[in-house]
Amino acid sequence: MADKDYTLILSHLEKLEGKIDGLASELQQTNIEMTRIAGMKHALNDLKAWKENMDSIVNADDLRDIKKTIKDLKIAVETIEDFEDEVKSLKASKEEDRKEIYKLKTFKTKAVTIGSVLFFLLTAALTVVGWFLS
Repeated sequence: MADKDYTLILSHLEKLEGKIDGLASELQQTNIEMTRIAGMKHALNDLKAWKENMDSIVNADDLRDIKKTIKDLKIAVETIEDFEDEVKSLKASKEEDRKEIYKLKTFKTKAVTIGSVLFFLLTAALTVVGWFLS
């Protein structure tokens, strides 16, 4: 009977040893998982710190204001470009007007010169005719 008891105790001890080995393996897996979780926690804390830093630099209202300002600047640039196009058009028409004025001045000079020459010739002709008539 003692052998039977020893065999029974020995089989229970072997079962306990198998269970202890299983628990040791599970404990090792749990430790690995806890290490991973600690790493994730550290990364999460880094992300939280980065987010807080970004929030302290620029908040959502500031971003909306910046976006609105950029939109207004784009509209202003388009308006300035339109204005520059109008100025170029006015400069071109001004140049055309200058050419036209130059043509008119040249015509005036020619007309006055021809008129003066004709007046002189008419005066000279009347003087000559007056000499012949007297």
